[in-house]
Amino acid sequence: MGHTMDDIVRSAFSRAMASMSDELPLMPLSRWNESVFRYLFCRSLAEAHPGVTQFVECDRIDLVLHHAEEKAFVEFKFYLQARKFDPYTGGWSGFKGGPGLRNLEEFRRCVDHLHGRKPMYGLAKYIVLVYADPIGGSTPGNRYSVHYDEYAHWDEKVTLDLLESRGPIESGEDRVQARLFAVH
Repeated sequence: MGHTMDDIVRSAFSRAMASMSDELPLMPLSRWNESVFRYLFCRSLAEAHPGVTQFVECDRIDLVLHHAEEKAFVEFKFYLQARKFDPYTGGWSGFKGGPGLRNLEEFRRCVDHLHGRKPMYGLAKYIVLVYADPIGGSTPGNRYSVHYDEYAHWDEKVTLDLLESRGPIESGEDRVQARLFAVH
């Protein structure tokens, strides 16, 4: 029996998170971004499901998947509190950017945009959300986890189903969490 798109996306998500855990000791989180994580996801998907066709950055969708009669649109959001380093000393000098209403609004717009895509038979829509908070050095109210651990979308016409949750993954000074949502 074949795999459904839900099975395929869940598998890729789980495998990408396992790969991330393996990579973090060598490649610290400060070197990661959305594109790096998407690469891990796509690679994990290709290894487990080579028959799935992948299209990256397709009509303003991060990843489009085709498999038999099924299709999936996958958006990626990757949030971390980037550290600032002094270029001369290499010493750590605080954070740049970080959690707040701007990131939350960006995530909400992503959910709304994906939900607003024309529905069709066999199409599933997903959001992969990865976020990391510093273990120390940040006020408790200024953490991504405050916004995303129990995220509920503002628009009751949009259903956001939490399919998978991974983490926390401890990475040096950071705690990584990840969520896979289906958007209906």
